Amino acid sequence: MSAIVTGRIGEYIAAAVCEMHGWKTAISPAAGFDMIATRASKIYRVQVKASSFHTPDGSRYKTGKLQWHFGIGGAKRWPTIDDYDFAACVSIPHRKCIFMPIEEITTITLSRSGDIFDDHELESSSLHKTLEILNDRTS
Repeated sequence: MSAIVTGRIGEYIAAAVCEMHGWKTAISPAAGFDMIATRASKIYRVQVKASSFHTPDGSRYKTGKLQWHFGIGGAKRWPTIDDYDFAACVSIPHRKCIFMPIEEITTITLSRSGDIFDDHELESSSLHKTLEILNDRTS
C-alpha cells in the first residue's frame, strides 16, 4: 500500500471516529492539515497520521510496531500550535485511532505496540482527554 493510500484510509477512519463522537468533519489536505472537526462554536485543525505495522528493516508484518511521524518540512521540525490543534494517530490494521493534542507530541516519531488498540475505550478516552486540553487552552 502506498503512503498516499495509507494516508487517505487514515483520514477516512479518523473522520468516521470523530463523526461517531458527534463532530462534523471535512477533509482538507490542501490547508496544511488533513481535516477540520467542528461542533457548535468549536473548530479544530486535525493532522491525521496513519500507520501499518513496521519493523526496523522497513518491512511490514503483524508483530511489528505502529509508527507515526510528526516531523514537518525538509528539516523535520516539531509541529506547533500554529500547524494544527491535535493529531489523530490511526492504526490501519485495527481501523482505530488515538487522539493527541499538539501539546502532548514530544517526539518526531511515535512508536507503539498494536496492543494499545485492544482497549475498546481508547478512542473515546483519548478524544475526551484531547478536547479537555483544547478547551483549557481556549478558556
